[in-house]
Amino acid sequence: MMIPERFDVYCTSIPMLDEVAEWSLLRKWSLSEVYRASLPSGETRIVKWGGKEMAGEAAIYERLVSPLNIPSPVIYGYYERDDSAVMVMEDCGTFNLEQQPRPELFLEAAKGLARLRDTASANLGSLSEEILRIYTVPASHFLALLDDLLRSPRLSGNDVLLRLQGTFPTELNKLYETAPLTLVHHDYHAKNLLIQGERILPIDWSIAYLSPHLGDLYSLMHEAHSLSGISKDDIITAFHEESRTGLTFEQLNWQLRIGGICWLIKTLRWLVYGGTDIIPGSEAWIPDLMNDLDSLCQ
Repeated sequence: MMIPERFDVYCTSIPMLDEVAEWSLLRKWSLSEVYRASLPSGETRIVKWGGKEMAGEAAIYERLVSPLNIPSPVIYGYYERDDSAVMVMEDCGTFNLEQQPRPELFLEAAKGLARLRDTASANLGSLSEEILRIYTVPASHFLALLDDLLRSPRLSGNDVLLRLQGTFPTELNKLYETAPLTLVHHDYHAKNLLIQGERILPIDWSIAYLSPHLGDLYSLMHEAHSLSGISKDDIITAFHEESRTGLTFEQLNWQLRIGGICWLIKTLRWLVYGGTDIIPGSEAWIPDLMNDLDSLCQ
């Protein structure tokens, strides 16, 4: 069976590649390719190539996801060459929420997110000071990203961003002073939420970090409504009922708005400074993301 071109230089390091009976392409971007590899034994593996900034996913599994006791796929092997890497991982499920957008599974994804955040916060003591320093994203980071957006050719002088620059710092600093640090996936979307019976397993932690913000719930809430028709209030309620933080609905909604702004700023910053070259068609996302940001500002 012909090996995908991205893996050619890894054949001597990963003998399994020569044994694959069938390759099924799951995703192909300029800096990321993912395949399901079927072995003669009938077993399957997920084989993932990442380039440049996408090459460090295994380190996040090793340094953050596993020590914080977050359920995740088993990594059978990790291999680096120059500015790229390949991971061989457990195949944890055939379908994701994008393929089967059932309302009850989106509710479970919201509950699972609450459990994930509680678990991560409770286990932060297992991380070394160095790992905390490397992966914690402070409030100042988001403010710097906002400044970058206002300097970008695409969004220079944008009215929404200028208004946000005046009001956001106070609210963001308040969040960091009052909410516990936890694990943020930052791509908690249906395509990365595998269905395992009645449970959901998040995958693709390549851009995860530590922060108190609730951007993951914000993005899940919008996608659940778009794909399954479930109300945003139902997603928030499912999260609230499962969470052990003791937040009132008013507090949760405030955190959700701040988290949405954090998520949008970081995502927009990535898109306008090169992300649109990595994901085909992503240029078209920017106007909608700016409309969402405007709504949160108001």
